[in-house]
Amino acid sequence: MAERSFSNDELRLYELLQQFLCLSDSTDVAGTLILIGPKGSIVGDCTLSAPDIEAATDALLKLNIQRGDAIDQPADPLPEVDPDDVKQMISALQDLADGDL
Repeated sequence: MAERSFSNDELRLYELLQQFLCLSDSTDVAGTLILIGPKGSIVGDCTLSAPDIEAATDALLKLNIQRGDAIDQPADPLPEVDPDDVKQMISALQDLADGDL
């Protein structure tokens, strides 16, 4: 079997996924996180409990506040989203959830 090489972006996303997986060993599911690589491939997924989501949100909020305090200029506006792209992503995620991949 040929070995697949991973890009730096994919490796960083995989590391991020590992951090989410290490939040807790709770089996309660409040949400599922799916990480998709820069070329559209799924890096992985994990389920998160409500306390996991709260902990991750609080940590990211703290980091964003610290970064915002360090920068005196406003953030760039969010990019425009193509409705067709959103429909395709929702369809792909639904297929994944239904096990149709």
